[in-house]
Amino acid sequence: MRKMFAASVCVLALAAPGVSPAQEQPGWSYAYADGVATATQRDDRGRVTASFACSPPEGDIVLSDYTLARAGRRASSSAVRIGNLSVNVPSRVEGRGRERRLVIDLPQRPPILAAVQETDRVSVTVNNETHTYTAGSATRMQQVAYACWGS
Repeated sequence: MRKMFAASVCVLALAAPGVSPAQEQPGWSYAYADGVATATQRDDRGRVTASFACSPPEGDIVLSDYTLARAGRRASSSAVRIGNLSVNVPSRVEGRGRERRLVIDLPQRPPILAAVQETDRVSVTVNNETHTYTAGSATRMQQVAYACWGS
């Protein structure tokens, strides 16, 4: 079930109806479609670099990072940090080629969301390589979580 959910999350994150990736603005976007809350970060070329997604009733936040797939190849866990709080969680690499990504399932209501401040950023560390997301990442993750858990 989780694999199917993760696959559908990736499809939703990459497919914006009527808009090509080149037209997307860099930074974060948010969508709630078909019961899935998704926040997507794009780089200045319009490529998806990360996404947060959550779907009831499971309520797990699926964090997908497209920049850390190589670093996460042999890792079984990653550290997710928001502000000064960090949690180590299982992770895995999925996909092939440009679609390869590090996937992290954050359990329902992870404690690190409790202290989110507007200026906080989310970062992920795997095998001593860290990717810090752009401004607004913590509030976007919180927005995804609340949309999912409030359903």
